Amino acid sequence: MIENVFLDVINAAQKSLETSMLEQLPNEQHVMLDLFIGDMRFESSYALPGELNPANVRVDVDFDWPVWSQSVYRSWQLGESDPDLMEVGIEITIRAVCLSEPAPIKDIVTILDQSSPTTLAFALERSSVSTSENILIDGDGNEFELELAYDGTLVIEGPMMKSELEEVLAPLGPWLASMLVRLTDQPLKFLPTPLE
Repeated sequence: MIENVFLDVINAAQKSLETSMLEQLPNEQHVMLDLFIGDMRFESSYALPGELNPANVRVDVDFDWPVWSQSVYRSWQLGESDPDLMEVGIEITIRAVCLSEPAPIKDIVTILDQSSPTTLAFALERSSVSTSENILIDGDGNEFELELAYDGTLVIEGPMMKSELEEVLAPLGPWLASMLVRLTDQPLKFLPTPLE
């Protein structure tokens, strides 16, 4: 069973993203457990309204609940220790896929933030920018992708209430929506969809 505080973090993030009019992509939500280490991971993907499925421009959101934080939480629940700091690792990846030509990386790096805004109670820093090229065996030309990754840590101070977590994570959705809008405003060229 998912730990209550981890589930509260997930629900608070989803509320922020959906309030910002981002749409969760079908079949793109997963909860995983590392059977050897014990860490839990939640993954989900969102896109702007009206995007195709799969979306050409999307954001992937990953939350990691390390086993040591789970132990701190359980100890507090059982009354064995005072509330202590717990952490949830956060990874955000902005993606543009199915490109018919390389994206203008220099322009995109300039218009997309290096770090999260100060309205967010925790910091997410851009950790990498990468591109890839896939050879299309059955088609003309190649397919290109662009990824910008952001990493950070949400520190949970003791038994935070669900309403407190919602307040902490509320700015996440508007920031990511803004980043997706700015990315789609760039002169990106995509491969035609099967319906075109």
